[in-house]
Amino acid sequence: MGHLHVADLRTLYKQLFKNQKIFFSVDRLDYPKGVFSRLKAYEWFLEHFLEYKEKVILIIVIVPSRDSIPKYSERKREIDEYIGNINSTIGKITWKPVIYQYTHLAFDQLIALYTACDMAMVTPLRDGMNLVAKEFVASRQDLRGVLLLSELAGAARELSEALLVNPNDIDGFANKIKDGLEMSTD
Repeated sequence: MGHLHVADLRTLYKQLFKNQKIFFSVDRLDYPKGVFSRLKAYEWFLEHFLEYKEKVILIIVIVPSRDSIPKYSERKREIDEYIGNINSTIGKITWKPVIYQYTHLAFDQLIALYTACDMAMVTPLRDGMNLVAKEFVASRQDLRGVLLLSELAGAARELSEALLVNPNDIDGFANKIKDGLEMSTD
């Protein structure tokens, strides 16, 4: 991407997905981060709220960690396959429901995605404070964007205006995605 800065990257993302609402999620590969439940809820959402097909996109970035541990490479393979399955069965030639990257993000890219997305999904199965949620909120000086936050994350106690979800309740989670999309700007 050369050396585009945050504003240029944000504009690029907004143009690339101009007809879609952007959901964004960034995590390490660790099991407690709840990547699978997030993907299952998103899939459920797409299967049950057909009016949103082709109108939403989930950009999910998994940051490599502990690649050398077999359990992690196995989990990565399962995630790769699950995302491939969503894209091939629900997606179309002209629309991929999930954009997936297994990479380290540059800080500018991260901030551009935080500020370009319509909804950030931070839905760990268990977590300490979870700085992603706080980074997202801090980056949104426009006071826009919805934070979908696991009630099991430590940050849930402080970020009480977030939409709280139970990551283990897949259809409840999917319904919260819909709520987040239909919220008024206020």
